[in-house]
Amino acid sequence: MILMVMTAGDSVGENAVISPLAWTDHDDEVLLIMERPENCMDLLEYDEGQIDEGLAKEFMRQLVEAAIEIHKAGVFHRDLKLENVLIQFYEARLIPRVRILDFGCGWFVTPGYRGYVGTSCYEPPEFNLRGTYEAGPTTVWQLGCILLEPLSVNTDMFTTGMQHCQNVLTQTIMELKVSEDCKKFLMSCLLIKPDQRITLGQMWCHPWFR
Repeated sequence: MILMVMTAGDSVGENAVISPLAWTDHDDEVLLIMERPENCMDLLEYDEGQIDEGLAKEFMRQLVEAAIEIHKAGVFHRDLKLENVLIQFYEARLIPRVRILDFGCGWFVTPGYRGYVGTSCYEPPEFNLRGTYEAGPTTVWQLGCILLEPLSVNTDMFTTGMQHCQNVLTQTIMELKVSEDCKKFLMSCLLIKPDQRITLGQMWCHPWFR
């Protein structure tokens, strides 16, 4: 709840993060009343999970901007995935709007985490390799997965653990029917070694977005 308040801002619906409207304590649980955006669906449902590069670019641009703002607020979502990204439609807007929900696995940005909380197929490879991970590289990894999954026909990769094999990732990305800039963007997000991955700021300035 605190994390959503920190990231959603004061005006309901103005931020990419779904806003909490009210909450109340009930013994050992908290009841949350959340903003309910109209005309929306999650990214997994959108076009049955398959989208073209142009639309993927617009969605990713909004996601990167939102992720930067969330981190600036001192919050680490930790469970970014297709199901936690809402696509909201407006008659007056050609491009749908991206919204982020479900901070149930989130935590404050701190230097290093040991216990992984989130969806297993989106966990960063460094957690499997050494049992630790950082907020920035993990968010970049999850955004890369969010982009790759709807562009690729090899969705089994995300349920078999093969997304942690660099050779499989590279081959999957190179076989995509997308631009070279898009492939380079994906490769830089999905490097197995976290210190070699692109940063959120570098994602925002990437040539693919130009």
